[in-house]
Amino acid sequence: MREFERKIKKYIDEYNMITAGEKIIVGLSGGADSVCLLLVLKLLGADLYAVHINHMLRGEEADCDEEFCKKLCEKSDVPFKAYHKDIKAYATEEKMTVEEAGRKFRYACFEETRKEYGASKIAVAHNKNDLAETVIFNLTRGSGINGLSGIKAVRGDIIRPLLCAKRSEIEAYLAEIGQDYRTDSTNLSKDYDRNKIRHIVLPTLTELNDGAIEHISDIADEAYDTYMFIKEIVESELAGCTIEKKGGTLVLDKAEISRLPVMIKKNVIHEAIAKVAGKKKDITRRHIEDVIKLFESKSGSILNLPYNITAKNSYDRIIITTEKVKSKEFLWEIDKKEIEKAPVKMTFSDGNSICFNVISYTSDIQIIKNNYTKMADYGKIKGALCIRTPREGDYIIIDDKGSSKKLSRVFIDNKIDRDRRLSWPVVACGNEIVWAIGLRYSEAYKIDDKTKEILYMEYKQDYKG
Repeated sequence: MREFERKIKKYIDEYNMITAGEKIIVGLSGGADSVCLLLVLKLLGADLYAVHINHMLRGEEADCDEEFCKKLCEKSDVPFKAYHKDIKAYATEEKMTVEEAGRKFRYACFEETRKEYGASKIAVAHNKNDLAETVIFNLTRGSGINGLSGIKAVRGDIIRPLLCAKRSEIEAYLAEIGQDYRTDSTNLSKDYDRNKIRHIVLPTLTELNDGAIEHISDIADEAYDTYMFIKEIVESELAGCTIEKKGGTLVLDKAEISRLPVMIKKNVIHEAIAKVAGKKKDITRRHIEDVIKLFESKSGSILNLPYNITAKNSYDRIIITTEKVKSKEFLWEIDKKEIEKAPVKMTFSDGNSICFNVISYTSDIQIIKNNYTKMADYGKIKGALCIRTPREGDYIIIDDKGSSKKLSRVFIDNKIDRDRRLSWPVVACGNEIVWAIGLRYSEAYKIDDKTKEILYMEYKQDYKG
Protein backbone atom coordinates (compact mmCIF):
# COMPACT_ATOMS: atom_id res chain seq x y z
CA MET A 1 0.00 0.00 0.00
CA ARG A 2 1.34 3.39 -0.99
CA GLU A 3 1.85 6.17 1.58
CA PHE A 4 -1.05 8.23 0.18
CA GLU A 5 -3.41 5.25 0.40
CA ARG A 6 -2.35 4.62 4.02
CA LYS A 7 -3.04 8.29 4.81
CA ILE A 8 -6.59 8.06 3.43
CA LYS A 9 -7.26 4.77 5.22
CA LYS A 10 -6.09 6.27 8.51
CA TYR A 11 -8.41 9.26 8.03
CA ILE A 12 -11.36 6.99 7.20
CA ASP A 13 -10.69 4.93 10.32
CA GLU A 14 -10.23 8.03 12.49
CA TYR A 15 -13.73 9.25 11.64
CA ASN A 16 -15.25 5.75 11.40
CA MET A 17 -16.51 6.58 7.91
CA ILE A 18 -16.92 3.07 6.58
CA THR A 19 -17.65 -0.23 8.29
CA ALA A 20 -17.30 -3.68 6.78
CA GLY A 21 -20.08 -4.65 4.37
CA GLU A 22 -21.41 -1.13 3.83
CA LYS A 23 -22.42 -0.10 0.32
CA ILE A 24 -21.03 3.29 -0.70
CA ILE A 25 -22.28 5.69 -3.39
CA VAL A 26 -19.39 7.62 -4.95
CA GLY A 27 -19.93 10.95 -6.70
CA LEU A 28 -17.79 10.62 -9.85
CA SER A 29 -17.31 13.74 -12.02
CA GLY A 30 -14.19 12.50 -13.84
CA GLY A 31 -11.95 15.13 -12.23
CA ALA A 32 -8.78 14.27 -10.34
CA ASP A 33 -10.42 14.29 -6.90
CA SER A 34 -13.35 11.99 -7.68
CA VAL A 35 -11.22 9.61 -9.77
CA CYS A 36 -8.77 9.35 -6.87
CA LEU A 37 -11.64 8.76 -4.44
CA LEU A 38 -13.08 5.94 -6.53
CA LEU A 39 -9.75 4.16 -6.98
CA VAL A 40 -8.59 4.45 -3.36
CA LEU A 41 -11.93 3.27 -1.93
CA LYS A 42 -11.94 0.37 -4.40
CA LEU A 43 -8.39 -0.53 -3.38
CA LEU A 44 -9.44 -0.48 0.28
CA GLY A 45 -12.17 -3.01 -0.48
CA ALA A 46 -15.28 -0.83 -0.30
CA ASP A 47 -18.47 -1.97 -2.05
CA LEU A 48 -18.96 0.93 -4.49
CA TYR A 49 -21.63 2.33 -6.82
CA ALA A 50 -20.65 5.34 -8.94
CA VAL A 51 -22.98 8.20 -9.87
CA HIS A 52 -22.15 10.76 -12.55
CA ILE A 53 -24.14 13.96 -13.15
CA ASN A 54 -24.15 15.48 -16.62
CA HIS A 55 -25.22 19.10 -16.01
CA MET A 56 -25.55 19.72 -19.76
CA LEU A 57 -23.57 22.95 -19.49
CA ARG A 58 -20.51 22.14 -21.61
CA GLY A 59 -21.92 20.26 -24.57
CA GLU A 60 -19.52 17.72 -26.05
CA GLU A 61 -17.01 18.21 -23.24
CA ALA A 62 -19.62 17.09 -20.68
CA ASP A 63 -20.51 14.07 -22.81
CA CYS A 64 -16.82 13.11 -22.96
CA ASP A 65 -16.62 13.37 -19.16
CA GLU A 66 -19.53 10.97 -18.86
CA GLU A 67 -17.99 8.49 -21.29
CA PHE A 68 -14.66 8.67 -19.43
CA CYS A 69 -16.38 7.89 -16.11
CA LYS A 70 -18.34 5.02 -17.62
CA LYS A 71 -15.18 3.38 -19.00
CA LEU A 72 -13.29 3.92 -15.73
CA CYS A 73 -16.06 2.14 -13.84
CA GLU A 74 -16.12 -0.73 -16.34
CA LYS A 75 -12.37 -1.11 -15.90
CA SER A 76 -12.67 -0.93 -12.11
CA ASP A 77 -15.70 -3.25 -11.99
CA VAL A 78 -17.89 -0.60 -10.31
CA PRO A 79 -21.60 -0.25 -11.22
CA PHE A 80 -22.17 3.08 -12.98
CA LYS A 81 -25.22 5.31 -13.26
CA ALA A 82 -25.49 8.68 -15.04
CA TYR A 83 -28.08 11.43 -14.59
CA HIS A 84 -28.76 14.25 -17.05
CA LYS A 85 -30.21 17.65 -16.22
CA ASP A 86 -30.33 21.06 -17.91
CA ILE A 87 -28.99 22.81 -14.82
CA LYS A 88 -29.18 26.30 -16.28
CA ALA A 89 -32.93 25.89 -16.90
CA TYR A 90 -33.33 24.21 -13.51
CA ALA A 91 -31.56 27.11 -11.80
CA THR A 92 -33.95 29.58 -13.44
CA GLU A 93 -36.92 27.48 -12.42
CA GLU A 94 -35.75 27.19 -8.80
CA LYS A 95 -34.53 30.83 -8.64
CA MET A 96 -31.02 29.74 -7.69
CA THR A 97 -27.53 30.27 -8.98
CA VAL A 98 -26.30 27.61 -11.39
CA GLU A 99 -23.83 26.43 -8.74
CA GLU A 100 -26.55 26.07 -6.08
CA ALA A 101 -28.90 24.31 -8.50
CA GLY A 102 -26.15 21.89 -9.53
CA ARG A 103 -25.40 21.04 -5.91
CA LYS A 104 -29.06 20.51 -5.08
CA PHE A 105 -29.61 18.21 -8.05
CA ARG A 106 -26.38 16.24 -7.44
CA TYR A 107 -27.24 15.40 -3.87
CA ALA A 108 -30.80 14.51 -4.82
CA CYS A 109 -29.38 12.02 -7.34
CA PHE A 110 -26.92 10.64 -4.81
CA GLU A 111 -29.73 10.10 -2.32
CA GLU A 112 -31.99 8.47 -4.92
CA THR A 113 -29.22 6.04 -5.89
CA ARG A 114 -28.35 5.36 -2.26
CA LYS A 115 -31.92 4.23 -1.62
CA GLU A 116 -32.05 2.25 -4.87
CA TYR A 117 -28.98 0.15 -4.01
CA GLY A 118 -29.55 0.05 -0.26
CA ALA A 119 -26.30 1.93 0.35
CA SER A 120 -25.61 3.55 3.72
CA LYS A 121 -23.08 6.25 2.78
CA ILE A 122 -22.42 8.79 0.03
CA ALA A 123 -18.74 9.57 -0.57
CA VAL A 124 -17.83 12.90 -2.16
CA ALA A 125 -14.36 14.07 -3.13
CA HIS A 126 -13.78 17.34 -1.28
CA ASN A 127 -10.15 17.84 -0.34
CA LYS A 128 -8.15 20.14 1.92
CA ASN A 129 -8.00 22.86 -0.75
CA ASP A 130 -11.80 22.81 -0.99
CA LEU A 131 -11.95 23.20 2.79
CA ALA A 132 -9.62 26.21 2.68
CA GLU A 133 -11.60 27.77 -0.17
CA THR A 134 -14.84 27.33 1.78
CA VAL A 135 -13.40 28.92 4.92
CA ILE A 136 -12.16 31.93 2.94
CA PHE A 137 -15.45 32.20 1.05
CA ASN A 138 -17.47 32.08 4.28
CA LEU A 139 -15.12 34.56 5.92
CA THR A 140 -15.67 37.11 3.15
CA ARG A 141 -19.46 36.65 3.43
CA GLY A 142 -19.44 37.45 7.15
CA SER A 143 -20.20 33.95 8.42
CA GLY A 144 -20.01 33.11 12.10
CA ILE A 145 -17.79 30.57 13.80
CA ASN A 146 -19.69 27.62 12.35
CA GLY A 147 -19.06 28.93 8.82
CA LEU A 148 -15.35 29.17 9.61
CA SER A 149 -15.31 25.45 10.43
CA GLY A 150 -15.81 24.88 6.70
CA ILE A 151 -16.55 21.39 5.37
CA LYS A 152 -17.05 18.48 7.78
CA ALA A 153 -15.44 15.05 7.32
CA VAL A 154 -18.77 13.40 8.13
CA ARG A 155 -22.22 14.98 7.91
CA GLY A 156 -25.07 12.53 8.30
CA ASP A 157 -24.61 9.89 5.60
CA ILE A 158 -22.15 12.10 3.63
CA ILE A 159 -18.48 11.18 4.01
CA ARG A 160 -15.39 12.97 2.67
CA PRO A 161 -12.43 10.57 2.80
CA LEU A 162 -10.06 12.94 0.90
CA LEU A 163 -10.53 15.93 3.19
CA CYS A 164 -7.15 15.23 4.79
CA ALA A 165 -5.27 15.56 1.46
CA LYS A 166 -4.28 18.60 -0.59
CA ARG A 167 -5.10 18.77 -4.28
CA SER A 168 -1.38 18.58 -5.12
CA GLU A 169 -1.11 15.27 -3.21
CA ILE A 170 -4.10 13.86 -5.11
CA GLU A 171 -2.68 14.81 -8.50
CA ALA A 172 0.75 13.44 -7.50
CA TYR A 173 -0.84 10.12 -6.51
CA LEU A 174 -2.69 9.80 -9.82
CA ALA A 175 0.54 10.56 -11.67
CA GLU A 176 2.33 7.91 -9.62
CA ILE A 177 -0.17 5.18 -10.57
CA GLY A 178 -0.46 6.40 -14.16
CA GLN A 179 -4.14 7.32 -14.00
CA ASP A 180 -5.46 10.16 -16.16
CA TYR A 181 -8.51 12.28 -15.40
CA ARG A 182 -10.71 14.97 -16.90
CA THR A 183 -10.43 18.73 -16.36
CA ASP A 184 -13.62 20.78 -16.26
CA SER A 185 -12.94 23.91 -18.31
CA THR A 186 -15.31 25.97 -16.12
CA ASN A 187 -13.00 25.32 -13.14
CA LEU A 188 -10.29 27.29 -14.94
CA SER A 189 -12.48 30.36 -15.44
CA LYS A 190 -12.11 33.28 -13.04
CA ASP A 191 -15.70 34.37 -13.58
CA TYR A 192 -16.89 32.43 -10.53
CA ASP A 193 -16.21 33.58 -6.94
CA ARG A 194 -14.87 30.21 -5.83
CA ASN A 195 -12.56 30.05 -8.82
CA LYS A 196 -11.13 33.45 -7.91
CA ILE A 197 -10.31 32.07 -4.47
CA ARG A 198 -8.87 28.91 -6.06
CA HIS A 199 -6.72 30.58 -8.71
CA ILE A 200 -5.87 33.94 -7.14
CA VAL A 201 -6.35 34.06 -3.36
CA LEU A 202 -5.03 30.63 -2.29
CA PRO A 203 -1.92 30.75 -4.54
CA THR A 204 -1.14 34.22 -3.15
CA LEU A 205 -1.52 33.00 0.43
CA THR A 206 0.67 29.99 -0.36
CA GLU A 207 3.36 32.36 -1.65
CA LEU A 208 3.28 34.11 1.72
CA ASN A 209 3.47 30.78 3.56
CA ASP A 210 3.65 27.39 1.88
CA GLY A 211 1.75 25.91 4.82
CA ALA A 212 -1.23 28.25 4.36
CA ILE A 213 -3.69 25.53 3.34
CA GLU A 214 -2.75 23.35 6.32
CA HIS A 215 -3.02 26.31 8.69
CA ILE A 216 -6.46 27.26 7.36
CA SER A 217 -7.52 23.62 7.75
CA ASP A 218 -6.23 23.63 11.34
CA ILE A 219 -8.13 26.79 12.25
CA ALA A 220 -11.26 25.27 10.69
CA ASP A 221 -10.89 22.27 13.01
CA GLU A 222 -10.47 24.59 16.00
CA ALA A 223 -13.49 26.64 14.92
CA TYR A 224 -15.58 23.47 14.71
CA ASP A 225 -14.46 22.29 18.17
CA THR A 226 -15.26 25.74 19.58
CA TYR A 227 -18.63 25.80 17.87
CA MET A 228 -19.57 22.39 19.26
CA PHE A 229 -18.46 23.50 22.75
CA ILE A 230 -20.72 26.54 22.78
CA LYS A 231 -23.58 24.94 20.83
CA GLU A 232 -24.98 23.16 23.87
CA ILE A 233 -24.83 26.39 25.90
CA VAL A 234 -26.51 28.32 23.09
CA GLU A 235 -29.35 25.81 22.71
CA SER A 236 -30.00 25.91 26.46
CA GLU A 237 -30.00 29.72 26.54
CA LEU A 238 -32.24 29.92 23.47
CA ALA A 239 -34.77 27.68 25.19
CA GLY A 240 -34.69 30.01 28.20
CA CYS A 241 -35.20 33.09 26.00
CA THR A 242 -38.05 31.63 23.96
CA ILE A 243 -41.52 32.81 24.90
CA GLU A 244 -43.34 31.02 22.09
CA LYS A 245 -42.49 28.73 19.17
CA LYS A 246 -45.32 28.03 16.79
CA GLY A 247 -45.23 27.28 13.06
CA GLY A 248 -42.91 29.71 11.33
CA THR A 249 -42.67 32.07 14.30
CA LEU A 250 -40.26 32.28 17.22
CA VAL A 251 -40.88 34.89 19.94
CA LEU A 252 -37.90 35.90 22.09
CA ASP A 253 -37.72 37.70 25.43
CA LYS A 254 -35.60 40.83 24.94
CA ALA A 255 -34.63 41.12 28.60
CA GLU A 256 -33.44 37.51 28.76
CA ILE A 257 -31.32 37.88 25.64
CA SER A 258 -29.89 41.22 26.76
CA ARG A 259 -28.44 39.68 29.92
CA LEU A 260 -26.33 37.21 27.93
CA PRO A 261 -22.60 37.67 27.20
CA VAL A 262 -22.07 39.17 23.74
CA MET A 263 -20.74 36.00 22.12
CA ILE A 264 -23.58 33.83 23.45
CA LYS A 265 -26.13 36.51 22.58
CA LYS A 266 -24.98 36.60 18.95
CA ASN A 267 -25.07 32.82 18.67
CA VAL A 268 -28.51 32.62 20.29
CA ILE A 269 -29.86 35.07 17.72
CA HIS A 270 -28.13 33.16 14.91
CA GLU A 271 -29.65 29.90 16.13
CA ALA A 272 -33.10 31.51 16.48
CA ILE A 273 -33.07 32.77 12.88
CA ALA A 274 -31.81 29.39 11.68
CA LYS A 275 -34.62 27.55 13.49
CA VAL A 276 -37.20 29.68 11.69
CA ALA A 277 -35.37 29.41 8.35
CA GLY A 278 -34.60 25.69 8.65
CA LYS A 279 -30.99 26.38 7.58
CA LYS A 280 -28.01 28.60 8.38
CA LYS A 281 -26.62 29.33 4.94
CA ASP A 282 -26.76 33.06 4.06
CA ILE A 283 -27.36 34.15 7.67
CA THR A 284 -24.32 36.35 8.23
CA ARG A 285 -22.75 38.39 11.02
CA ARG A 286 -24.36 41.53 9.60
CA HIS A 287 -27.85 40.03 9.94
CA ILE A 288 -27.19 39.09 13.56
CA GLU A 289 -25.84 42.56 14.40
CA ASP A 290 -28.86 44.16 12.71
CA VAL A 291 -31.19 42.12 14.96
CA ILE A 292 -29.25 43.29 18.04
CA LYS A 293 -29.68 46.91 16.87
CA LEU A 294 -33.40 46.20 16.51
CA PHE A 295 -33.55 45.80 20.31
CA GLU A 296 -32.99 49.55 20.69
CA SER A 297 -35.46 50.63 18.00
CA LYS A 298 -39.03 51.70 18.65
CA SER A 299 -41.72 49.05 19.06
CA GLY A 300 -43.10 48.00 15.69
CA SER A 301 -39.76 48.33 13.86
CA ILE A 302 -39.22 45.55 11.31
CA LEU A 303 -36.05 44.08 9.82
CA ASN A 304 -35.95 41.94 6.68
CA LEU A 305 -33.75 38.83 6.83
CA PRO A 306 -32.87 36.05 4.32
CA TYR A 307 -35.47 33.44 3.30
CA ASN A 308 -38.37 35.94 3.55
CA ILE A 309 -37.97 36.13 7.32
CA THR A 310 -38.72 39.28 9.29
CA ALA A 311 -37.58 40.24 12.77
CA LYS A 312 -39.82 42.65 14.64
CA ASN A 313 -39.37 44.65 17.83
CA SER A 314 -42.62 44.33 19.78
CA TYR A 315 -42.31 45.98 23.20
CA ASP A 316 -40.46 43.45 25.38
CA ARG A 317 -40.22 40.86 22.61
CA ILE A 318 -38.43 40.15 19.35
CA ILE A 319 -40.59 38.24 16.90
CA ILE A 320 -38.78 36.25 14.19
CA THR A 321 -41.20 34.91 11.62
CA THR A 322 -41.85 33.81 8.06
CA GLU A 323 -45.54 34.60 8.41
CA LYS A 324 -46.93 37.65 6.67
CA VAL A 325 -49.46 39.84 8.43
CA LYS A 326 -52.95 39.36 7.07
CA SER A 327 -55.91 41.38 8.18
CA LYS A 328 -58.54 39.07 9.68
CA GLU A 329 -61.41 41.51 10.03
CA PHE A 330 -64.73 40.04 11.07
CA LEU A 331 -68.12 41.23 12.26
CA TRP A 332 -70.75 39.02 13.87
CA GLU A 333 -73.97 40.64 15.00
CA ILE A 334 -75.38 39.18 18.19
CA ASP A 335 -79.09 38.44 17.92
CA LYS A 336 -80.53 39.37 21.31
CA LYS A 337 -83.64 37.26 20.79
CA GLU A 338 -81.49 34.16 20.22
CA ILE A 339 -79.25 34.58 23.26
CA GLU A 340 -82.29 35.31 25.45
CA LYS A 341 -83.71 31.89 24.53
CA ALA A 342 -80.57 29.71 24.65
CA PRO A 343 -76.76 29.92 24.71
CA VAL A 344 -75.19 30.92 21.38
CA LYS A 345 -71.66 29.87 20.46
CA MET A 346 -69.48 31.52 17.81
CA THR A 347 -66.26 29.91 16.59
CA PHE A 348 -63.33 31.82 15.11
CA SER A 349 -61.10 30.70 12.25
CA ASP A 350 -58.28 29.87 14.72
CA GLY A 351 -60.52 27.44 16.63
CA ASN A 352 -61.16 29.78 19.57
CA SER A 353 -64.81 30.40 20.46
CA ILE A 354 -67.11 32.62 22.49
CA CYS A 355 -70.44 31.76 24.09
CA PHE A 356 -73.21 34.25 24.93
CA ASN A 357 -76.12 33.53 27.24
CA VAL A 358 -78.69 35.63 29.12
CA ILE A 359 -79.52 34.42 32.63
CA SER A 360 -81.67 35.78 35.45
CA TYR A 361 -79.94 37.57 38.31
CA THR A 362 -80.37 36.28 41.87
CA SER A 363 -78.76 37.65 45.01
CA ASP A 364 -76.84 34.43 45.62
CA ILE A 365 -75.35 34.20 42.11
CA GLN A 366 -71.56 34.00 42.03
CA ILE A 367 -70.01 36.77 39.92
CA ILE A 368 -67.13 35.30 37.92
CA LYS A 369 -64.14 37.57 37.46
CA ASN A 370 -61.35 36.37 35.20
CA ASN A 371 -59.81 37.47 31.90
CA TYR A 372 -61.91 35.17 29.73
CA THR A 373 -65.30 35.05 31.48
CA LYS A 374 -67.38 38.18 32.03
CA MET A 375 -70.86 38.88 33.40
CA ALA A 376 -72.54 42.15 32.35
CA ASP A 377 -75.74 43.87 33.37
CA TYR A 378 -77.85 43.01 30.33
CA GLY A 379 -80.37 45.80 31.01
CA LYS A 380 -77.65 48.46 30.63
CA ILE A 381 -76.90 47.40 27.03
CA LYS A 382 -79.25 49.60 24.98
CA GLY A 383 -77.89 49.29 21.44
CA ALA A 384 -77.17 46.42 19.05
CA LEU A 385 -74.41 44.07 20.18
CA CYS A 386 -71.72 42.58 18.01
CA ILE A 387 -68.39 40.86 18.23
CA ARG A 388 -65.83 42.21 15.78
CA THR A 389 -62.32 43.44 15.19
CA PRO A 390 -61.27 46.93 16.42
CA ARG A 391 -62.21 50.11 14.56
CA GLU A 392 -61.05 53.70 14.55
CA GLY A 393 -62.82 55.60 17.34
CA ASP A 394 -63.39 52.62 19.65
CA TYR A 395 -63.33 53.50 23.37
CA ILE A 396 -64.04 51.85 26.71
CA ILE A 397 -65.40 53.20 30.03
CA ILE A 398 -62.74 52.81 32.72
CA ASP A 399 -64.37 54.02 35.97
CA ASP A 400 -67.64 54.68 37.77
CA LYS A 401 -67.53 58.36 36.74
CA GLY A 402 -67.84 57.43 33.06
CA SER A 403 -64.27 58.32 32.12
CA SER A 404 -63.20 56.70 28.86
CA LYS A 405 -60.00 55.54 27.22
CA LYS A 406 -59.31 54.89 23.57
CA LEU A 407 -59.08 51.19 22.74
CA SER A 408 -55.79 51.86 20.97
CA ARG A 409 -54.41 53.12 24.29
CA VAL A 410 -55.58 49.93 26.02
CA PHE A 411 -53.60 47.93 23.47
CA ILE A 412 -50.50 50.06 24.04
CA ASP A 413 -50.81 49.77 27.83
CA ASN A 414 -50.95 45.98 27.48
CA LYS A 415 -48.06 45.95 24.97
CA ILE A 416 -50.13 44.35 22.23
CA ASP A 417 -48.29 44.41 18.91
CA ARG A 418 -49.92 46.45 16.12
CA ASP A 419 -50.31 43.36 13.93
CA ARG A 420 -52.12 41.42 16.68
CA ARG A 421 -54.52 44.32 17.22
CA LEU A 422 -55.89 43.92 13.70
CA SER A 423 -57.67 40.67 14.56
CA TRP A 424 -58.25 41.15 18.31
CA PRO A 425 -61.86 40.21 19.20
CA VAL A 426 -63.98 42.79 21.02
CA VAL A 427 -67.60 42.79 22.14
CA ALA A 428 -69.00 46.16 21.11
CA CYS A 429 -72.09 48.34 21.13
CA GLY A 430 -71.40 50.85 18.37
CA ASN A 431 -67.94 52.30 19.11
CA GLU A 432 -68.30 51.59 22.81
CA ILE A 433 -66.41 48.49 23.87
CA VAL A 434 -68.15 46.21 26.33
CA TRP A 435 -65.22 43.82 26.52
CA ALA A 436 -61.80 43.81 24.88
CA ILE A 437 -61.40 40.09 25.37
CA GLY A 438 -58.58 39.13 27.69
CA LEU A 439 -57.59 42.78 28.28
CA ARG A 440 -60.21 45.13 29.66
CA TYR A 441 -63.87 45.02 30.64
CA SER A 442 -66.06 48.12 30.65
CA GLU A 443 -67.00 49.61 34.01
CA ALA A 444 -70.30 50.78 32.46
CA TYR A 445 -71.91 47.33 32.57
CA LYS A 446 -71.02 46.17 36.07
CA ILE A 447 -73.64 44.20 37.97
CA ASP A 448 -75.32 46.02 40.86
CA ASP A 449 -78.37 45.68 43.11
CA LYS A 450 -80.64 46.89 40.27
CA THR A 451 -79.54 44.16 37.87
CA LYS A 452 -82.33 41.84 36.66
CA GLU A 453 -80.61 39.91 33.85
CA ILE A 454 -76.98 39.01 33.21
CA LEU A 455 -75.22 38.69 29.89
CA TYR A 456 -72.86 35.77 30.45
CA MET A 457 -69.84 35.76 28.07
CA GLU A 458 -67.20 33.04 28.01
CA TYR A 459 -64.22 32.98 25.64
CA LYS A 460 -62.47 29.64 25.12
CA GLN A 461 -59.06 29.18 23.55
CA ASP A 462 -58.12 26.21 21.39
CA TYR A 463 -54.78 24.90 22.66
CA LYS A 464 -54.38 22.16 20.07
CA GLY A 465 -51.02 22.20 18.24
